[in-house]
Amino acid sequence: MKHSFIQDQAIFDPSILPWTRLLQNNWTLIREEALNIRAEDIPSLGEISPDHGRIAADRRWKSFFLEGYGYKREENRQRAPMTSSLIDQIPDVCTASFSVIEPGGHIPRHRGMTKGMLNCHLSLKTPQDRDNCWIQLEEGSHLHKLPWKEGDILLFDDTYNHEVWNNTNEERYILFVQVMRPCRPPASWLLKTFFFGVRHSRFVQDIRRNLDKRNA
Repeated sequence: MKHSFIQDQAIFDPSILPWTRLLQNNWTLIREEALNIRAEDIPSLGEISPDHGRIAADRRWKSFFLEGYGYKREENRQRAPMTSSLIDQIPDVCTASFSVIEPGGHIPRHRGMTKGMLNCHLSLKTPQDRDNCWIQLEEGSHLHKLPWKEGDILLFDDTYNHEVWNNTNEERYILFVQVMRPCRPPASWLLKTFFFGVRHSRFVQDIRRNLDKRNA
């Protein structure tokens, strides 16, 4: 954090990362591609990544991976070519996926592994009952309760504890993108080394193998 270009806080104005405007300007095209992929055809995160443990125990949380730690899922990118071409224009992408939470889904309280990443949610389809589908972030003693709004971006640091609910009878779709935190050297060098290690870890390789099996 000593070498970060941005402050240590839970939620950011998306405009601090210029590429977020690219996603917002094309959100309806992204939405069309996402909704053409039925939720029942998307694997649950727990199915393809057992290492996510308790936070992916609810099989109503589903992930359609487009890219992860330098590995591009070509079979999925062919089903979302416009979205994939936009992601290719984003610098320092760690992961990119369509994330779906089915009715009644819940992701328990958890936090990310490193401040070296920022999470971006581009809301694509939200339930009509918006107030009953939300993410909650803890920042000190303050709780941010944030329903998604179609076409809007939520940019946040996931090392702050957060939790997700969909207490409606509709699905929630977002484009979920993780990027490296903007930092100056030597932190930027350290981040690239760290993510190179993650790329070759069992955590990522297990997901690759499970997606390969599913595709086969």
